[in-house]
Amino acid sequence: MSAALCRAHVVAAAAPLTRRRQVASRGKAPALVSAKRTTRSLVMARSALRNPEEVTSKAPTPSAISDTATVVLFDFDGTLGDTETPAMIVAFWELAPYFPEASVEYLSEECMRTYVRNNAGKAFEFMVDVVEEDRKKAGLPAIEEVRAAGAEDPLVLAHVNEQRAKSGLPTLEATRALGKDILTLQKDETVEALATLAKPCPNVPGVLADLKARGYDFSIATTSGKPRVPVSVVACEYEAYFPPEKIHSGESDFEPPRFKPDPSVYLLAAEKTAALPANSVAVEDSTSGVGSAANAKMGLIVGYVGGSHISDENEDGHAGTLMAGSRSDDGRGADIVVRDMRDLVPVVDHFKSAVESGEKAPVKFTRALLDGLVDKYWVDEARVVA
Repeated sequence: MSAALCRAHVVAAAAPLTRRRQVASRGKAPALVSAKRTTRSLVMARSALRNPEEVTSKAPTPSAISDTATVVLFDFDGTLGDTETPAMIVAFWELAPYFPEASVEYLSEECMRTYVRNNAGKAFEFMVDVVEEDRKKAGLPAIEEVRAAGAEDPLVLAHVNEQRAKSGLPTLEATRALGKDILTLQKDETVEALATLAKPCPNVPGVLADLKARGYDFSIATTSGKPRVPVSVVACEYEAYFPPEKIHSGESDFEPPRFKPDPSVYLLAAEKTAALPANSVAVEDSTSGVGSAANAKMGLIVGYVGGSHISDENEDGHAGTLMAGSRSDDGRGADIVVRDMRDLVPVVDHFKSAVESGEKAPVKFTRALLDGLVDKYWVDEARVVA
């Protein structure tokens, strides 16, 4: 039931883990975005919503695939961009009036935060299906029937509109004239919101600069559609690293869409980045994303728990689910999980050296490597060598 979605839950780790803390903090992403960046990304968002083809260009296929190059393929939401939380807040306040239990008291700040935490990384379509099923069980009409009739509880609607305004969104009454179903409305409003709210995950800009300086090529492999990700790339000031041809989308680059854990978007990203999957490093924050990378036979899968949508008290459980392999065909999970993105660089260097030396998968992690990481990590003890 929708009520259950507002309750916290903890998933135990499925593999033996090694954990370490140092005094280094997560770091903080910039609290404010520049007016210039905000204006540019907002203009892009509104233009792209009118003309989606502006941001859906696809990369040309390289003339040759390298047998030796190590590349890094990033998920975007919650990995490169701290977008999961603002996007999920938009989703919550679009669905909130239609929860069977909806009341001003029920739709509290804590309920919203718990919902965001428990559903981050899930497709909005899935969340709608859950609410529809709950409404059906409660003998209530479908969401679109309520929307078409304007039959939402007036007190709930006023409360929801007040919360939507915090993300720069119009009242739900004002959206009726647009004639959009809730799925289309959510996609468009998320793009508008992320144009101003998207920001880099902690330490990511410096990591991208470091990887580039070391000669690594990289691209984005995301389930999220266009223009959402290109607009977020602009808001995060990542254009120099990820021009449109470096952004690969399971939703927008395939017909019909292929959502993670389907491997297609990772296979596409590896091909367009001119690398073999076995020589590619995937960086993911979600179980479906780890499943996609595993199903694509990526050489190394690095889990990441440093996004704002993963609270400190939930990071152990989330790291455990990333390593558990519940969404992959062969049960493979993340090979290592890090909290600080700066630790990705030495891990990628280690993987590259292992591949070049002919080490067979799965790659082992040396104690020296792990001792040199700056923040907390999770790894199966069986993968650690002297």
